[in-house]
Amino acid sequence: MLQVVDYALLKPYLTVEDVARGAARAEELGVASFCVNPVYAQYVRPLLRRVRLCVVVDFPFGASQTWERAQAVSRLAEVAEELDVVAPIGLVKSRRWVEVRRDLVSVVGAAGGRVVKVIVEEPYLTDEERYRLYDIVAEAGAHFIKSSTGFAEEAYAKQLGNPIHSTPERAAAIARYIRERGYRLGVKMAGGIRTREQARAIIEAIGFGLDPARVRLGTSTPEALA
Repeated sequence: MLQVVDYALLKPYLTVEDVARGAARAEELGVASFCVNPVYAQYVRPLLRRVRLCVVVDFPFGASQTWERAQAVSRLAEVAEELDVVAPIGLVKSRRWVEVRRDLVSVVGAAGGRVVKVIVEEPYLTDEERYRLYDIVAEAGAHFIKSSTGFAEEAYAKQLGNPIHSTPERAAAIARYIRERGYRLGVKMAGGIRTREQARAIIEAIGFGLDPARVRLGTSTPEALA
């Protein structure tokens, strides 16, 4: 199962030493990728040999201007194999779809072919918003829909009746929409995945097997999923 795990260390108080220890652990476990904030990329890159480096972009709010996001992606793509980019959530909630599409096309294009996972922040979305955003993610040429930053505000999610953490039901809904539309997108679920049983249920719900090109699980506790 670890071959589809993205081991993420994204807390704001982590030190370089904390992240370096995480990189060593990622190599030892053989996860799919080790995911960090941009400031750590230069320190982590030399420590990873068999594990891919993943860097988050405009995390966790997706609130920067498009040119800033694209520029960050372009620079980080020089050192990272994978980029987890937060969708422009404020524009999505405003339903400014032309602007959302323009942003994601620019941002994904700036990656130069690197794997891009667009974080759609499921807890904040209505069904209409999420499915429209899925379409735009696919049209922009991204490789994955990622469910959440794991930092979503619980109070707002509850207003919409959405779970704050990953569930098999949400994983199944994303995968089903991808199949119905014929999109060649992967599914990454993140947020609250803490046990092997949870992970197994989510993988089964997605239904793409243990293919790291189609399935990822984001967690800060990969040992619990082993």
